[in-house]
Amino acid sequence: MGLINRLFFKGLIVVVPVTLTIYVLVIVSTQAENLFSGFLKKLIGPDLYIPGLGIALTFISILTVGVLVSNFITGKAVKFLVRQFETLPLIKAIYSPLKDLMSLFGSSSSSEMKKVVLVNFENLNMKAIGLVTREEFDDIEGLQLGEDNITVYIPMSYMLGGFTVIVPRKNVEPVNIPVEKALKLAITGWIKADKDAL
Repeated sequence: MGLINRLFFKGLIVVVPVTLTIYVLVIVSTQAENLFSGFLKKLIGPDLYIPGLGIALTFISILTVGVLVSNFITGKAVKFLVRQFETLPLIKAIYSPLKDLMSLFGSSSSSEMKKVVLVNFENLNMKAIGLVTREEFDDIEGLQLGEDNITVYIPMSYMLGGFTVIVPRKNVEPVNIPVEKALKLAITGWIKADKDAL
């Protein structure tokens, strides 16, 4: 019975991540396909429509927006429209946090969003891995935290989200590992994968 349990869990370690990965890719691909499929069928006719054109058009549309934002002239126009979009009630509450989250993990130019650190909670005699998200607070009116404080985002294990702490700079230790590795360690509870499971 013990052998069966071990074999079952070894199989589970392989099957569950593969299944969930495929599931997420299928959901994302289906949504991308549905986004433009109706429009394309009307434009070129259902007989000429090939499954997958919706995904291709979604990819091209996102790429086009990226090009427009990167251009000096069109970038200003796009940013102006986005700012107007942000002012709408309810939209700002949803859009702004999502934009900040995408900037945190997608920006390659912002070095201060790429610092992995260990936060030392001395009173609790423990440490937590996190990402430095802010080192200056000059742009926040009415908030005086001083130059010795920084904010660190600490992801939660096996859950979506995490929490942000404001700590003295002396309470963090830089860690020389990639952001992706730090997130994986935090989210999986630092559990070492069983390489023999494959």
